[in-house]
Amino acid sequence: MEKAYLTRIEALRKQYLDTRVDMDVYNAKYLTEGFKESEGEPWIIQKAIGFQHQCLKKNIFIQDNELLVGGAAFKPRAGILCADSSCSILDRELDTISTRKFDPFFLSEEGKKVFKEEVSDYWKNKCLLDRWKKLAPEDMCTLRDNGMIYIDRKAVRGYGETTPDWPMILSKGVGGIRKEAEEALAQLDDSHVGDLEKMFFYKAEIIAADAIIALAHRHADLAEQMAAECKDEKRKAELLKIAEVNRWVPEHPARTLYEALQSMLTYEYAIYMEQNASSYNLGRIDQYMYPYYKADLDAGRITPDEAQELFDCMWIKIAELSLFQDEVTAQFAAGYCITVQVCVGGIDQYGNDATNDVSYMAIQATQDVRFKEPNLSIRYNISKNPDSLLRKGCEAIREGLSMPAVYHDDAGIRMVLNKGVPLSEAWDWNPCGCVETNLAGRMKQYTDMADINMGGIVEMALNNGVSRITGKRCSVETGDPRDFKTFEEFYEAIKTHIRYFVDVVVSGNQLLDYLSMNYRTVPVLSLGYHDCMLRGIDYSNGGAKYNCGGGVITVGQADIINSIAAVKYLIYDEKKLTMDELLKALDANFEGYEDVYQMCMDAPKYGNDDERADFCVGETFTYVTDIFEKYNTKFGKMTTGMLPVSGNTPIGAWVGALPSGHYAGTPLTDGIGATGGTDVNGPTALLKSVSHIPHARFTQGTQLNMKIEPAILKGEEGLRNMMNMLKTQCTLDIYHSQFNVVDKETLLDAQAHPEAHRDLLIRVAGYTAFFVELGKEVQDEIIGRTEISSWSGGCCGR
Repeated sequence: MEKAYLTRIEALRKQYLDTRVDMDVYNAKYLTEGFKESEGEPWIIQKAIGFQHQCLKKNIFIQDNELLVGGAAFKPRAGILCADSSCSILDRELDTISTRKFDPFFLSEEGKKVFKEEVSDYWKNKCLLDRWKKLAPEDMCTLRDNGMIYIDRKAVRGYGETTPDWPMILSKGVGGIRKEAEEALAQLDDSHVGDLEKMFFYKAEIIAADAIIALAHRHADLAEQMAAECKDEKRKAELLKIAEVNRWVPEHPARTLYEALQSMLTYEYAIYMEQNASSYNLGRIDQYMYPYYKADLDAGRITPDEAQELFDCMWIKIAELSLFQDEVTAQFAAGYCITVQVCVGGIDQYGNDATNDVSYMAIQATQDVRFKEPNLSIRYNISKNPDSLLRKGCEAIREGLSMPAVYHDDAGIRMVLNKGVPLSEAWDWNPCGCVETNLAGRMKQYTDMADINMGGIVEMALNNGVSRITGKRCSVETGDPRDFKTFEEFYEAIKTHIRYFVDVVVSGNQLLDYLSMNYRTVPVLSLGYHDCMLRGIDYSNGGAKYNCGGGVITVGQADIINSIAAVKYLIYDEKKLTMDELLKALDANFEGYEDVYQMCMDAPKYGNDDERADFCVGETFTYVTDIFEKYNTKFGKMTTGMLPVSGNTPIGAWVGALPSGHYAGTPLTDGIGATGGTDVNGPTALLKSVSHIPHARFTQGTQLNMKIEPAILKGEEGLRNMMNMLKTQCTLDIYHSQFNVVDKETLLDAQAHPEAHRDLLIRVAGYTAFFVELGKEVQDEIIGRTEISSWSGGCCGR
């Protein structure tokens, strides 16, 4: 029987789906007013005052049926412009943003006028993106302009991929944290070296805290006004409850589950308003929300269904966030993805199972709401977590929700250990962003400050550092490949280009760190970090307890492995081809060389548990991370990950033909899986190939996409097989997997008739999107992924 609360949830779902995605320039207008008002003040003070203007002046709203309220923008489902970071994006897209190919945002004529007259001119050559472009190293620009790296993303967006200390925020309240800032400020003396900077910091924190509290009180006022005019007694009571809750939190410590969820939501919106960035994560929600739920339940203040209704409402409010990116960046993360990770399961501080009632309620919220956010995941500890948790997750996956993603808990713990966190804290890790690792309230990081084109590295080795697409030199000279007498010489050329690419990217990271420390202070975010508040140092300057070097994403894992394997097999081992024959075929994009193309396709392929392809997986990717970790930054050693988001499609457009069988300009392979249609031995063989990757070394995570035919998940047997496959993943020490359970025909129909599939969910990369909101190129790439049609083998190709 359907639960009564689902009537409200369905009404909220419809409201959401009927809402157009708009562009909000008003937040930028109010921020700019704050900067103008505070000219001459330290940047962090100006940022806080700008945020205060946003909180005091922004349009606020309470929608029908809502129990939890708020919003980062002037309306639900709207992107915001962070003017101090990337104002110039909108300058060049003002007339195209409403109609652009990827992630269009409707911008009214009034909005354009506001931007041109009250925002744009002030930030010219002043926003961080403009400073970045002025100072970017020439070799970095060369690689970027030829598609070998993508490095502007973090200059465009903010920090993201981080998790505040939710237990601290809920237990102290923003007002309590503000009081600590006042007390710390009173102890400082500006005649002491270093105290002046701390005084600026604490003054900014006090301004930011007051602004958040004022914003919550504005919502309380609005709810009271609406209640006074409401004729429906039931809704009137709900509005008065909304007013009561927002009058109390987030200023004061949360006392109930309702207050805890509203407090978290208000602060979540606040940090997003401050810095338009993806993935300000909710973290281990079952750990810090369970005490509130249990206390309410024991006191008779709430029923399980009432609690579930609140969680469902929270899920919808998170989904209302829509990430604004420039048109180019949107291609790399299409679908308005905000990737707010929420995690359940794992272990507690004693090493015991951490599963509780809220773990199941979080999964149920995803099943009830059926939206792309929040990005639900399970930390699955194969020896500690119960089968019931994995089963509940598999039930959701089987429904075609593309969530939860499943993480091997031990691998996640080791990734965080590799970031320099002691085991006494690493057990408390949480997934963040797409698949990255984080530690709530204690870790600062840029998890994807750049993407490296691994297919491009093969091209550099086989074309002496010159792009086949542009004809321009992009890397160092490694000689004519026809002169390579041994496979080892070819492999050394691959390593040489890896070293060059890494060096260029690290140079870009050093510049980004400099600019961020000086022009991207985040006083609102810093409120959620105990050590920032204790030390008087902003998050941007390393105030968190643990600080990581920039994270770099490798794109095209299967492409480089299959190419290396094909060269070794066809040229050096079996001698079926000469290097000259291969290079001529690649130069011609295989046109007229169909026999060579077929040989390349018939060569051993990663994803089939074939040692002839898998032999180089561990060495190649260990080498990549070894080289990165040789470099230090202001915040620690560089870090790596394998999570291309949707970047494998635009990056692939820059790559010529490859020995893997990749045609020029086509997408590279997503994630760490096999190239679509080339893994033919079933999911277990795929997992065994993937297990060769040194997952724990890639501390920003590794992402495995799998597409499964719905038919093989039917019934109890299908569910058991799915659970067994996930246990195999953990046994093989594979960090992550995520699933699309949808058949090709449904996707093709959604492409042709989007209006009939508005809420069709699809796992793009480490995030979920509505399939119909993706660009056709990304849709085509997803359709072309291998479709598992049998547990023992028999995969469907492209």
